[in-house]
Amino acid sequence: MRTSTEDGRERPPSVIVGYGHAGRDLHHQALRSLHGADFEVLVVDPALTEAPPGTRLLPSLRAAAEAGPVEETIFHVATPPRDHLGCVEELVALGARRIILEKPIAPTSAESRKLCELAGEATILPVSVWPNSKVTERLRQIVADGEVGEPVALYMEQSKPRFGRTGSSDSHRTAFQVELPHQVLLALHLAGDAARILSSPTWSMPLPDRSVPAMGGALLRLEHVGGMVSTLLSDLTSPSRRRHLRLTGTRGEILADFPVSTDDAFGQIRIAGRPGRAVIEDAPLTAFIESAYAHLTGEGPLPPADLLLHHRTIELLEEAQARAVPTELEELATW
Repeated sequence: MRTSTEDGRERPPSVIVGYGHAGRDLHHQALRSLHGADFEVLVVDPALTEAPPGTRLLPSLRAAAEAGPVEETIFHVATPPRDHLGCVEELVALGARRIILEKPIAPTSAESRKLCELAGEATILPVSVWPNSKVTERLRQIVADGEVGEPVALYMEQSKPRFGRTGSSDSHRTAFQVELPHQVLLALHLAGDAARILSSPTWSMPLPDRSVPAMGGALLRLEHVGGMVSTLLSDLTSPSRRRHLRLTGTRGEILADFPVSTDDAFGQIRIAGRPGRAVIEDAPLTAFIESAYAHLTGEGPLPPADLLLHHRTIELLEEAQARAVPTELEELATW
């Protein structure tokens, strides 16, 4: 399958491997936003018996590799994380050289390390949401312009009510696996990946019939080289969604709010104590896919937050889980 761009150039084939929530609602939706509703993609997913709208269903990775020039085809790996390494290994063996990998890139740092080694044979771009956000871009510009002085502290809260999913599924064992991977990745992107854990308390999820240990939420404090401290909170017992960031500098503070859902893709940012705020249209996943395609086709730079930064994120989260101290949410005074 070969399609053309508006200027007549051939667009490389796109294959979505795994058509669950991530493949269907995130990757395919982002491709529709970029290329239009009539843009056909190839899908590989053994759970499907018929092709979803706007796709052509293929029976295997080998069939997908043979559907077009394999070295030009862009493969979106959107399977469950436990299958990422095996899927990428098979694609690379089949000749794939352009891969977009859903986050988290792997369930363990041992597997993410092997993925980093495979990056010597293919370009593997991990999905990075907040580093590609327009809100983050504006925040970086404010810092670069020196408007708040030197950054000394970062606080981010990404909370939401998750009672129903926690009660009906055991897909996650701790709150460190739910929202915090997004926050840690952004903190490392903004403040540097050389960081150590200061503390990592967690609390239980209260349900009507039981309490689920470690699933109520977690707080992670990191100290980066240079002394900057990141405090990252995810409360899964929160009554509402919140995606808020506060960056404190030596001469001021930036307050940023990211879009809480795709229903209203706008964020906000302002400098504390100053009048006015900037309202920013923000679709970070679509922005990432667009920049990833530009890079994979030789038309743009590497998107922010590479495979090594994702690997470091997994390393820190593994350590945080191992060191986690059960506590009560009400006892935390840090935030």
